[in-house]
Amino acid sequence: MRKKTRRMKRKTGASRLLSALVVAASLASPPGLLQGASAADKPQAVIAGTVFRDPGFAFPRVELTLTAIALPPGAKKLKPMKTTSDIRGEYSFRVPAGSARYRIEASAPGFAAEQREVEISASERIDVYLTLKPYAR
Repeated sequence: MRKKTRRMKRKTGASRLLSALVVAASLASPPGLLQGASAADKPQAVIAGTVFRDPGFAFPRVELTLTAIALPPGAKKLKPMKTTSDIRGEYSFRVPAGSARYRIEASAPGFAAEQREVEISASERIDVYLTLKPYAR
């Protein structure tokens, strides 16, 4: 029993020491030195909103597609992005900041799809609310 107890103490002490060294290194070094530049370092815009179903209730699990219509000169062409609204009907897309236009399309089985165009001019957040109406029977 004693050997197991000593080993556990050594492991705990070593892990505490390692944790302290990592924290000290992260505090002493400038930001970004421990990790390379990532996409999060570049300016971004957010296109977000909520999907509703007629007569105004939040609509979960709606498929949304974001397509670039016009991007700034020299920008890379973006593939269409897809996401699904959460349980509250909310969604979001992160896109490169800058002057650009995008099309958002929301679709769900049994409902007519809705599209909206959005224009972004800088690093900003644009809210887009969509309402899906059921097909007429």
